[in-house]
Formats: sequence, structure tokens, C-alpha cells
Amino acid sequence: MVGWFRRYFAGRPVAQVVVVLTALNLFTVLAFTLLVPARPLEVPTLLPWQDPAQTAWRLGAALALMGVVVWAVRPGQRGAWEFALLILIGVAVVAWLSQNYLPFLALGLIPVVARYWMPLWAVLLIVLGLGALSVWWAQREPLQITFEIVLSQGPQGNTAWGALPTPAEYPNLSLAFFIFIGFLYSGYALLTLELLIREVRAREELERTRRELEQTSRQAGILEERQRLAREIHDTLAQGFASIVVQLEAAEMASENETSAAHYLEQARQAAREGLSEARRMVWALRPEILENTSLPEALQRLLQRWQQESGISAEFTLTGDPRPLHPELEVGLLRVAQEALTNIRKHARARHATLTLSYLDDLVLMDVQDDGVGLLPPTSGSFGLRSMRERVEALGGQMTVESEPGLGTTLAVSLPLYPQPSMQEVKTL
Repeated sequence: MVGWFRRYFAGRPVAQVVVVLTALNLFTVLAFTLLVPARPLEVPTLLPWQDPAQTAWRLGAALALMGVVVWAVRPGQRGAWEFALLILIGVAVVAWLSQNYLPFLALGLIPVVARYWMPLWAVLLIVLGLGALSVWWAQREPLQITFEIVLSQGPQGNTAWGALPTPAEYPNLSLAFFIFIGFLYSGYALLTLELLIREVRAREELERTRRELEQTSRQAGILEERQRLAREIHDTLAQGFASIVVQLEAAEMASENETSAAHYLEQARQAAREGLSEARRMVWALRPEILENTSLPEALQRLLQRWQQESGISAEFTLTGDPRPLHPELEVGLLRVAQEALTNIRKHARARHATLTLSYLDDLVLMDVQDDGVGLLPPTSGSFGLRSMRERVEALGGQMTVESEPGLGTTLAVSLPLYPQPSMQEVKTL
């Protein structure tokens, strides 16, 4: 039963609130009609719950009304005939309560169900209408009690009592009491329902906005990553393949001229090896499992060893301070910056030696990448690689500086807080 309830109202919290509140109000009305006799009251009184037939049909009617409410708030569109049927059922409920009790008992039922489709101002008009009907009906048809007098054998002989000529007025509560109870009852139901509806809709709106932002951010990240990969492939693999084609064509022409093609084949082989190395680097960059099973210092050391083997440039790793686990975004960010810095050294620096230093301070982590190459030339100081690294570091709440002089090498220094800043932008891991 609970599972069905959850599936039926999945994604529809407003309908769930309406049904639950209607069930509570319907239970209150049912309890009232079982404990209070219907008009006109007769003596000796028989309470409805003491009569199995009255108890059965009242309980059945309450369950039928609850079924109608659950059917009314089901998912999907509503037809005009369905709204007409609901209006007729509502009128019948008000008529029965008016005939046997008072119309104000419907204030906890009709407006609550109507609020599911109607605006608040229209529901308030219904409340005012039911309240006015209750006041008018209480004056026109007050509850009455009829005394049934029977013949009885008294101690002094037979004594006959006649029935009262007119029914005595039932000791009804004052008009103010009915007004107070009626509006308090409807006000409680409507206020509770309105607060719940507003809260639920605010949560739905917030959740929808969050999903839209996540989707937009995800799409932007995918587009940015595609553009970056396109540039990477164009600058590495595509140029490598073009070089291989040129060398093979030159080798083919050399063989036709009966000259040695070994030099061109060697150049093509070398270009193929470099392209394979770039492809492996790109694939490895897309899968940073290296950080899943090792610490950041170990990952950087392994990165430097692999880079040294591929580039033929001597490299040294230095660690200072006490290593400790960092936020995953910080570790991935430092690894990516180190990869990009080492790639730039291999491509452009013409260096003989490189050093990577990782330092742990009290509230900062520092990483320096230094080489003894030709240094950065002014046209390349704002290259895409440096700009990408700087944006990544700033997104993590850190700073990056580059010091370089022609012929004296380059030093790239990164400073990051030990914990990412709350306001930082989301880092797109490669």
C-alpha cells in the first residue's frame, strides 16, 4: 500500500498534500457525524455509531468520497465532464450536511479539494459562500429536539403525559460560535494547504532551476572539452599524420629516382612514434586513474619519469613538507597543470634539464616546474596552454606566476589553498 502510494504520487507532491489533508478533514467530519445525531433529534437519542446500518453507510460514503478525491488528483488532463461531476458531488455533500447538520462542516473538504485546480481568490470566495450559507441555515433551520412522552405507571396510579405541542428548540450554540468554528476550521485547512503548496512549489522550482543549471554547465563543459580536444588533435596527431604523409611521398619519389629513401622513411618512423606518444598521452590524460591508487607526490613522480623517458630530457622531482591528502579537485588540477607544463617544455623549451617541486605548507600547497631552456618569447607568453593553466588554477582559488628570460629558462609557480574555495567554479576534469 505504501509502495503504491509513493508510485501514484511520484513527482506530484501537491496532489499528495491535498489527499492527505482531505483525508484528515474527512475523518473529522466522519467522527462528528457518528457522534452527533442527525436532525431532528429525538429522545431517547440513539447515536449513529450505535446503529450498525448508519455506521456502515457513513463509513462507506467517507471511503467513496476519499476514492473520488484520489481519482480527481490523478495525473493527466481533465475533461469538462469530470469537473462537472466533481462540482455535483461537492454540491451533494453540502446539501446532505445542511439537511442533517450544518453546511460549515463542508468548509474543511470542498475548498481544500478545489484549491488543487482553482486560484486562491476563487477558493476564498467558496469559503465565504459556505460561511454565509452556514449562518443563514443556522438561523432558518436550527437543530431541534423532540420529546416523546409515553404513558407510565406512577406510584400513585396511572399518570398520562402528553407530547409537547411544538418541538422545543434545541439548545443550539450561539451564532457567533458557528461563525468562529466555521471560519477557524476552513482557515486552518486552507492556511495549512497554502503553506504546504507554496513550500512544495518553491522546492520544485529550486530543483528545476538546479537541474537546468547542471544541464547547462554540463553542456558547456562538454562543448569546451570538445573544442580543447579538437585543438589538441589538430596540433599533435593531425600534424604528425601530415608529416608522415609528406615523408612517405618523398620516400616514394626518391625510390622512383633510384636514390636512397632511408632518410625519409626514418623521418616518417620518427613522426609516427611521436604521434603514438601524443595519442597515449592524450588517452592517459583522459583517464586519471593514477590518482585513484596513489598519492599526489607519487603520481607526479610517475608522470615525470614517463615524461623523461618519452622526451629524453633529464628530470628531477623534489618533495618538501609533510604530504597529506588534498581535495580531489586540487590533486587533479595540479596533475593537469604539471602535464601541460611538461608538454610545453618538451615542445618549445629545448631544455636539457627540468625540475618539478611539490611543497606542503600549513594552509597552502605549492608546485614549481622549472627548466633551463630558451625561455618564453613575448609572442608566446600568452599562449593557449598558459592561459588554460592559469584559468584552471584561478578556478581552484589559487595563483599562477611565470618567470622567464630569453636563454635562462622558465619557472612556473602554482599556489593553491589546501581546500578549494566555496565560490570557485566547477573544475572540468579531463
